[in-house]
Amino acid sequence: MNTAVSSHTPTDVQPSPAQAWWRACHYELRHLAALRSTWILAAIVTVIALWVPLAAPFIINSSKDTTDPALVNSVQWTPSLMQMPSLAVYLLVLGTGPVSTELMRGASRTTWLTAASRSYAFWAKCVVGAAIGMLVSALSCLLEIGGLAVAAAAKGVHQPLWTQLLGAAARLDLWMACWMLLCTSASALIRNRVGPVLVLLLLPSLGERLVSTLAGGIPSIGPDRVADWLPFAAGQRMLTAHTARDAVLGGLIFIVITAVAALAGHAAYIRRAG
Repeated sequence: MNTAVSSHTPTDVQPSPAQAWWRACHYELRHLAALRSTWILAAIVTVIALWVPLAAPFIINSSKDTTDPALVNSVQWTPSLMQMPSLAVYLLVLGTGPVSTELMRGASRTTWLTAASRSYAFWAKCVVGAAIGMLVSALSCLLEIGGLAVAAAAKGVHQPLWTQLLGAAARLDLWMACWMLLCTSASALIRNRVGPVLVLLLLPSLGERLVSTLAGGIPSIGPDRVADWLPFAAGQRMLTAHTARDAVLGGLIFIVITAVAALAGHAAYIRRAG
């Protein structure tokens, strides 16, 4: 009698690229959903976005058109104040959090084991962050524009120029996607929790303006000529430009610089020891 028992050792099945992407992105979504700061920031942004439509009935006059530069500036979260929309400040912690939290809790290896590779882990953080930034900005614009439209109809005011407002909202969406990529990249390049926040806050409001001022003292080089090529000045130009040419040029500069920063962040992230 032959008592030999045949045993088949199961082989590991490598996931397809689509499955690997889904696993990495799903892990990042679960990670963000588990953070208390995510829900606190969501509540804060919702309250601020609702403020304008709630206050609109008390502000709008029946004889005034609701479409003006101030309204566009409000929909875009006042980018002229700090060279970036104030919404970016609220999402700053959310953008830098995934990488910074890994550093603080020593959870990098868990992320790398869950994702197919370190590259998948990093780009999943970028994709999820950019998607969240675009979703939050789109919802905030929808709340504000919708509330203003209702208030304008109730007051008998001319409806806003929808093409102008929707164009402003689309530019804000693109800006926020780039911003979340910059947050992730800065966190990978500057390996602590406070450093990326300080750099991303001070560079637009202080760093670029200082560079423009210093460049103004150099003969044959004016501050405007230098400012046109600085990243956040170009991003602000994309948001607030009055002509399509200036908006496209500013957007291209901002996107290219964001892509370079993302590639540098990826290179730093995949070389991390843990």
